Amino acid sequence: MRVLVALGFLLASASAFTTSPRWAGHARARSVKTNAAPSMDMAEVFANVPQAIAAAAASDGYEYGAVNAPGWVLPVGALAVILTAAVPVLLSPGEEALEQQRVDEETLRNEGRSSRRK
Repeated sequence: MRVLVALGFLLASASAFTTSPRWAGHARARSVKTNAAPSMDMAEVFANVPQAIAAAAASDGYEYGAVNAPGWVLPVGALAVILTAAVPVLLSPGEEALEQQRVDEETLRNEGRSSRRK
């Protein structure tokens, strides 16, 4: 029974993808006439592309691939890299202090347990 109901819904929804007879006359394809003729074939277009790119590159005066960074960028970047690499060295005293604090807390906790037992 479920299969028949599902098949019925499927067939009913399929009618949404068809044209009704009353609109069939409006759905005819119309032909469009143009008088435009291409001036070049595709081989000529592709042959002229490198020349057009070269002309565009020459006209703007920009040298593609050139790197013109200010003189201070390289030293500042090098200093930033060195300082970034030094971060673990600068933080190691804090890590050692944290480990010492954990040891101290563990000893205090053990002393507190031993005083409760007495």
